[in-house]
Amino acid sequence: MNMSHTERLILSNQYEILAKLNPEKAAAYQRASTIVERGYCLQILELEKSFGHLDLATCQEVIDTLEMHHALAISWGNLDAAAQAEVNASRLTFNGYSRSQERELADYVCFLLEVDKRFPELPCPCDELSSDIAMRDKYQRMLAAWRQCPRQYKLSIQEISKVLAA
Repeated sequence: MNMSHTERLILSNQYEILAKLNPEKAAAYQRASTIVERGYCLQILELEKSFGHLDLATCQEVIDTLEMHHALAISWGNLDAAAQAEVNASRLTFNGYSRSQERELADYVCFLLEVDKRFPELPCPCDELSSDIAMRDKYQRMLAAWRQCPRQYKLSIQEISKVLAA
């Protein structure tokens, strides 16, 4: 992160203000202020990581994953009881992303749900929305299978099963 002296001063001052506004995090903000003020490049890179960055394709992938789960639930709900019995409804639940391995993806989901108020049908609060294992690869395989279906919101039980098994 290349910053001018003025930008470093402004950011350092903002960290100082945050330290006063959030006493429980004051030590972390003081540390960040010192890092920025003194220009410690290695630690500035550490601070930069906390800003996060998701490119457009990754953001769209997360939105598509949520949309796919919505489509699975809609399609399953439109099936008759006999067909529904073939797939347990709990398998349609969006499990989230692993907070330990996919933090930026999990944070983006929370942003979409809590800030943008998208996908209101997802019944899970963000603080509980975290998978124990990394899910991105699984969701990518599911998306590939879902995209091959001709009617993505009118899936048959076979198509639902295929997407879930991907």
